[in-house]
Amino acid sequence: MSWQPAAEPVHSLLLKAILTENPIPAAYRINYVANFYVGPLVAMMEASFKLTRAEWIVLFCLTRQPRLNAQQISIVTGRPKTSIASAVKKLQRRKLITRVTDVADSRRQVLHLTASGREMYQSIVQNFIEREKAMLAGLTAAERQELTRLFDKIIRTAGDWAKPY
Repeated sequence: MSWQPAAEPVHSLLLKAILTENPIPAAYRINYVANFYVGPLVAMMEASFKLTRAEWIVLFCLTRQPRLNAQQISIVTGRPKTSIASAVKKLQRRKLITRVTDVADSRRQVLHLTASGREMYQSIVQNFIEREKAMLAGLTAAERQELTRLFDKIIRTAGDWAKPY
C-alpha cells in the first residue's frame, strides 16, 4: 500500500518535520500538492487511455488555444521541448491531433485537435476537475480565489527561474 498524506500519525509527524524550517517552504509545498494532485491522474490516463502526461499537456493546451506549435506549448508549460515534440508525434500517430502549415506563415507548422482528440480530452478532463474540487475542499470560496490570485501573481512576475528547459 502506498503512503497517503496524513494516513497515520507517524506520517503526519514526518511531514511536519519535513515542512518545519524547510529552506524552500513555498516551493516544497507547491510541489507536494502538485504531486498528490497529478500523480493519480497520470496513472489513470496511462492505464485507461494510454496517454502520457506530456500528451495530456498538448491536448489541454490545444483546447485552450488552437493553432499552437510544439515550441509554444513547451514555452507556456515549462515542459522540456523533447518531451512535447515526442508527445506531438505520438498524438499525430494516434490521429488525436494534426499538424498543418499555418496559413499566416507558411514556414510554421501548427497543431489542431481532431474530433477524436476532443473526445479524449472530454473523457479525461472531468477527472481533473473533480480532483481539483477535492484538493481545494478545505478552502472557502474566498480562499480559493485568493490562491488563484497569488498563483497568477507568481506567474505574471516570473523571472529567470521560469524559463523552459
